[in-house]
Amino acid sequence: MLIVFGSIYGLLVLVGLPALIFAHFGLRSENALLRIRVEDLLKDFEALTREVAALRRGAPPQTSPEPAPEQAAEALSPEPAPPPVASPAPDPVTAPVARRGEDTAEDAPPVEAAPKAPPPEPKGPALTDRLAAWLRENWTLALAALSLILGGLFMVQYGVEQGLLTPPLRVLGALVLGAALIAGGEAIRRRHGDSATPNLRHLPSTFSGAGTVVLFIAILSAHALYGLIGSVPALAGMAAVSLVAVLLGGLYGPVLSAIGLLGATAAPFFVGGSSDKAVLLYPYFAMVGLAGLGIDTFRRWAWVSGLALGLPAGALGLLWLHEPDARGLALAALALGLGAVLIPARSLRPVQDGPMTGQGLAGWAAPAFPTWIAAAGVALASGAGLVLMLDGASPAAAALGYALLLLVFAGVALGLARAPAFEDLALLPGVAALVGLGLHAALDGPLYSAFRAGLDRLPESPAPTTVWWLVAGGAALSVIAFLRLARQIGTDHRGLWALGAAVLLPAAILVLEFLWVPGEVTGAYPWALAVMAGAGLMVVLAERRSAMGGEARGFETGLFAASALILIGLALFLVLTKTALTLALSAMMVAAVALDRQRPMRPLGWLAQLGAAVIGYRLLVDPGLDWAIHGAGTLDVLLAHLGPLAAFAAILVLARPERAALRALASSSLVTVMALAVTVALRRGLGAEGFETHWAQGLTATVWILAAFAQIWRLPHDPSLLRPLRIIFAVVMALAACGAVAVMIDDLSWLLATGRGRVAGPPVLDSLALAILPLAAVFGAGAALLGRPGRPGARWLRPGLGGLSVLALGVWGWLEIRRIWRGPDLSLPGPSDGELYSYTLALLLASGLGLLLAVLTRSHALRRLAMAGVALTVAKVFLIDMSGLSGLVRVASFVGLGLALAGLAWLDRAVSRIWARG
Repeated sequence: MLIVFGSIYGLLVLVGLPALIFAHFGLRSENALLRIRVEDLLKDFEALTREVAALRRGAPPQTSPEPAPEQAAEALSPEPAPPPVASPAPDPVTAPVARRGEDTAEDAPPVEAAPKAPPPEPKGPALTDRLAAWLRENWTLALAALSLILGGLFMVQYGVEQGLLTPPLRVLGALVLGAALIAGGEAIRRRHGDSATPNLRHLPSTFSGAGTVVLFIAILSAHALYGLIGSVPALAGMAAVSLVAVLLGGLYGPVLSAIGLLGATAAPFFVGGSSDKAVLLYPYFAMVGLAGLGIDTFRRWAWVSGLALGLPAGALGLLWLHEPDARGLALAALALGLGAVLIPARSLRPVQDGPMTGQGLAGWAAPAFPTWIAAAGVALASGAGLVLMLDGASPAAAALGYALLLLVFAGVALGLARAPAFEDLALLPGVAALVGLGLHAALDGPLYSAFRAGLDRLPESPAPTTVWWLVAGGAALSVIAFLRLARQIGTDHRGLWALGAAVLLPAAILVLEFLWVPGEVTGAYPWALAVMAGAGLMVVLAERRSAMGGEARGFETGLFAASALILIGLALFLVLTKTALTLALSAMMVAAVALDRQRPMRPLGWLAQLGAAVIGYRLLVDPGLDWAIHGAGTLDVLLAHLGPLAAFAAILVLARPERAALRALASSSLVTVMALAVTVALRRGLGAEGFETHWAQGLTATVWILAAFAQIWRLPHDPSLLRPLRIIFAVVMALAACGAVAVMIDDLSWLLATGRGRVAGPPVLDSLALAILPLAAVFGAGAALLGRPGRPGARWLRPGLGGLSVLALGVWGWLEIRRIWRGPDLSLPGPSDGELYSYTLALLLASGLGLLLAVLTRSHALRRLAMAGVALTVAKVFLIDMSGLSGLVRVASFVGLGLALAGLAWLDRAVSRIWARG
C-alpha cells in the first residue's frame, strides 16, 4: 500500500499538478484577451476626448492613427507599459507683433505660446508593492514550485524511512527529478519564452528553479545523509549547480533566481545530517550567495542581490549558533564580502563613483545600489570578525577574528582606492577592531584570559607576546590608512584617511592600556618602550606627510605630531613619578605650541588644550589635592604647581594670535592653578585645624572669587563658542568660594555662640579683618570693573557685587566693634552702653561716607544706599538705644543723632542742587 500510495503521489505531482496549471493558464489566456479589448476601448475613448477638446478650441481635430502591428503586439505583452500622457495642444494667442520703426498692424499673424512642459512621470510602485502584486497574480506558481521542491525532498525522505531503494538509487532519483524539471522548463522557455506568452508566463522559471533546488538537495543528501561522496566532490557538485543557476538566471526572469536562492538556502535545514558534516555548509552558503550575486550582476534586478547576501548571512548566523567553526565563518564571510564589492561592479578594481553610504544614511544624497550592496558585504565581513573576537571558543579563534578585520580594512583601503563611493566603508572594520579589543577584555575573552594568565608565570618565564601582536595590528591599521592617504593627495576625502592614520594606533594602545593593563604582565618599562615605538612611527608618518606637500599639509602633519606627543605622554605616564609626569606634560604642551608657532598645525593647538585638561585633572583628582596636601614633599608640591604655571604663561606668550581657544584656555588654567597653589599652601602651612579657621577660609574664598572674576573678565575677549566654557569655569570656582565662605560662617557662629576659639591679633588688624576685608575689597573691585557699562551682565553684576561688598564691610564692622568692647572672646554677654553707641556712630559714619562717595561718583544707587543707612540708624536709635541706653549716654546718643541727621540732610540737599545744575 505504501508503494502504491507513493506512486500515486508521484503521478499527482509530476502529471496532475502540471495539468492543473495548464488548465489554469487557459483561463488566464481568456482573461488576458478580455483585458486587451478593454484597453483598446479605453484608447478609443481617449482619442474621442482629444478630438472634442480640439473642436472646442477651434483647432482641426486630431485623428488617432490606426495602431501599428508592433503596437498591437505590444498590447498582447504580459505587462503593457502605461500609455503616454498626451499633452494638450497649445492655445493660439493672437498678439500684435511690434516691429522696429513700424506701427503694429492689427492683422499681424498670431504667435503661438511656448508649449507647457509635460507633467513629471509618477514614481513606480515600491519593491514590496510589486512583490505583493506578483504574488497576487502568480500565487499558484509559488505553490507549484514549493510542491515540486517538497515532492523531491519527501521522495528522498520516504525512501530513507521505508528502505525501499538503496541510497545511490535515492540520490539518483532526486538528480533525475531535478534534471527533468530543468529540462522541462528549458523546453518551454525555448518554445514560448518565460514571460512573452500570457498563459505560460513564469512557468519555465518555476520548473527550472524547483529543479535547481532539488539538485542541491540531492548532492547534500549524498554527502550528509549517506556518505556516498566526500567533501570535495560535494563542494564541486554544489559549485556546478550554482553555476547552472547563474546561467539559468541570466536566461530566465527573477523568479528562478528567487526560487533558487530560497531553496538552496533552506535545503540544508530540511535535509539534516550529522553535526560533523555541518562544517561543509560554511562554504556552501558562501557559494549560494556568490551565485545569486553573479545572477544579478547581469540582469540588474537589485533585490536579487539583497536576497543573495541576506539569506546566506542569516544562514551563517544560525549555523554558527549550532556548529561554530572559526575558519569556516571567516572564509565564508570574507568570500561574501569580497563578492558583494566586486561582482556588482563587474571589476577586480571597482571604480564606483557617487555618494558614499554614510551620506545616504545621513540623508544628504542617495548612493547607487552597488554602493549599498558593497557596504552590506563589508559590514558582513566586519561583523564576522567581531563575532569571532567576542564569541570565539579559543585564543586562536579570537586572533583569527582580529586578523580578519585587519584584512578587510586593508582590502577596502588599498584595493578600492579608485572607488570614491566606497571610501567610508573602511570605517566598519577599523572601528570593529577597536571595539573588539575593548569588549574582548571586558567580557573576559579567551585571548585576554590567556594573556592575563601571564601574571602567574614563574619569574624566569617570558611574558606572553599577545599584546605585542595586538599593538602591531594597530600599527598596521595606521600604516594602511597612511598608504591610502598617499594616494589621496588632492582629493576631497583625504582628511578621513589622515585622521584614521593618526588615530587608529594611539586608540588601540589606549584601549590596551586602560582595559588590558599590559604593564602588570609585561612590566611597565617594556610596555612603555612599545608605546614609544608607536610614537616613533607617528613621527615618521608626520615627516612623510610633510614631505608630500599639498594644501592640507600643515593640518594633517599636525595630526600625526599630536598623536606622537600623546603616545610620548602615555609612555612618560607609565615610568615617571607623579611630579615628573606633570612637568613632562607641561613641557609637552609648550613644545606643541612652539611647533605650531613655527609651522601652523592646528591639531597641535588641540593637543595643548587636551594637555591643559589632563594637568587640571591631575592637580584636582589624580594624584589630586589630597596627594599635594598629605602625601607629597614640599619640593614636589612646588614643582607640580609652578611647572604648569610657567607652562601656561609660556603658552600665552607663544600661542599664535588666531588660536583664540588655546589662549582662552591657557589664561583660565593659569588662574585656576594659581588658586589651587594658594589653597594648597594655606592648607599645608596651617594644618587641618588652622585651615578650618575663619581667616584661612576667608583667604581661600578670596582666592577662588578672584579666579572666578578673572574668567568673567575674559568673556568679552573670547569667541562666542568658548564663552560657555568660561562660564562653566567661573561657576565651578564660585562654588568653591561658596564652600569656603560656608566654612568661615560656621567657624564665626561657633565663636559667637560658644566661645570656641578666639580672635587672633590686635583690634582692627586681627583675624576678622584678614577673613572679611579681602572679600569686601574683591567684591568692590568686581562691582567697579565687571559692572562697567558695556560689559556682559553689568546690569546685575554691579549692584549685586556692590551689595555683597557693603554687606561684608557691615559684618566686619559689627564684629570688630564687638571685639573691641568684649575682647577676643566674642561670646561674652552684652552689649554694653558703649557698644550700642559705637554701632550708632559707625552707621552714621558709614552713611556719611556713602553720601560723600555718591557726590564724587555721581552715583544715584550709592546715594540711595547711604540714605538707607540713615534710615537704619534712626530705626536703631528709636527701637534699641531708647531702651538699652541710660543716663548721659542716652542723651549724647539722641543729641548726636539729631546733629548728624541735620548735617546729612544739608549734605543731601546740597548734592541735589549740584546735580540739578548739571
